[in-house]
Formats: sequence, structure tokens, C-alpha cells
Amino acid sequence: MTDKIYIIGDVHGCYKTLLALVDKLPKNARLCFVGDLVDKGTNSKEVIEFVKNNNYDCVLGNHEKKMYESVPEILKDSNTKNHPWITKYEGAATLDSYSNNINLLKEHTTWLEQLPLYLEYKDLKTKDDRYLVVSHSHILESWQYRNYQKNGSEYKSFENECLLSRYKNYDNKNIFNVFGHTPLPKPQIEKHKANIDLGCFYKNVNIKGSLCALEFPSMKVFVQENVE
Repeated sequence: MTDKIYIIGDVHGCYKTLLALVDKLPKNARLCFVGDLVDKGTNSKEVIEFVKNNNYDCVLGNHEKKMYESVPEILKDSNTKNHPWITKYEGAATLDSYSNNINLLKEHTTWLEQLPLYLEYKDLKTKDDRYLVVSHSHILESWQYRNYQKNGSEYKSFENECLLSRYKNYDNKNIFNVFGHTPLPKPQIEKHKANIDLGCFYKNVNIKGSLCALEFPSMKVFVQENVE
């Protein structure tokens, strides 16, 4: 265990950008990812391999959840162009990154399915004694339901907030919540939360997305513009 950790925002298959960002961090830094490793960008396979093989911490994102739910269906049906993972989540780029390596795709899908909804780091605290909680999106009032039965409505509410909440705010008092999911032009760091998704997959004339790492608890920010 170390006295700091570097939390990395939504990568979305931008492997070159991820490597460039990691090069800016201390050697052998302790890393944690907020999920959405996959889709949109062209190198989701390589991103998963990097996180998995280095045994880095990572929470489940809504794109990982959609991927592990969809891959078994897609492997049974070759007509995938209208599948929601392809049309809504831009999963075609993820499939293409595997170059028909079905065994690796299955291995990665199994690994993604085991990712936790959130991670607690009770050894890492802010100056006002809040400990770190990493999730994919901002956890609201349902934090209180995290230990409820997983088939109950309360826990389903908690799962939904961990994966999908946007543009809402709630202070869970004793925790500092770091998350992504909603792209912003710069990190949003407040007394009880930080959104570090800078839309890494965006790269066009009008928008150049970036990938962000937040050093916790110092709140120092590292940013790498998209270099794909």
C-alpha cells in the first residue's frame, strides 16, 4: 500500500493516449480506473490487456456491463449490425479490435463481469477525513443501500447510480467520490467529489478530448490530450 493513488478517467479504447498519460505519472504508480475502458476508440482489447495484465484496480462502467451482456448474444448471431451494443454504445470498434480472436474476447468478457461496482480506499483520506470511493458515475443517496440484497430494489437503485447517474449532486459526508461517465472540458473537483472524465474519445476539428489522472489525496491533475 502507498500513501497515494492515481485514478484514471474513461479511456474508451484510446490505448496510445493511455500509455502517454501513464508515462507522465511516477514509475510503478498505484492506478485505479473508473470504468468505460471499452468502446468508441479502436483499441479496447489493448486497454483491457493493459489493465488486466498489470492487475490494476478498476470498477465496472456501463460500457463494460453492456459488453459482457452482449457478447454471448453476438457470438450466437452473426447479424450484429442492429444490436444495441453496436448501434448505441459504439461496440463495433471493440469487436474489431479482437480481429476474430474469440477466445481472448471471451476471456476478457469474463474478466469484465467480475469488476466491482465501486472500490473503497479507507487508508486514503482527504484533509477533512473523507476516505476515497471510486465508482463509474456519481453515487447519490443510494450509497446507504450498498450492502443490501442484490436482487432487491434498493440495491438496484444503487447499481443504477454507480453506472448511470449524470448531472446530479449528493454529499455522502464521510466519503470522497471520484468518478467519470459524463464528459467535461476540465476536471470538476469539489469538497466531496471529483468528475475526471474529459471525453478522451473525442477527436475532431471542434473537440480534442483528453484523458485525466487524479492524484489522490493531493488532488493534483495530470492531463493527456488524445494522441490516437
